[in-house]
Amino acid sequence: MQWDVAIKRIEGQQAVVAFQDGEEVVIPLKYLPPQCRVGDVLKLEVYFNPFETLEHLLKESEGV
Repeated sequence: MQWDVAIKRIEGQQAVVAFQDGEEVVIPLKYLPPQCRVGDVLKLEVYFNPFETLEHLLKESEGV
């Protein structure tokens, strides 16, 4: 899944980004491309990674 989000404002070390439906989310600046500014539009992509999920679950069950 992917969305376009616009940076609405920057507050300290966090950016408030807005989805096209108006929903806003706060994201730490360290996770955004360098030199981002208010008004920039970013492509946000989220996907399921079954292999990393399995690895995570196995580590949890081993108590690591």
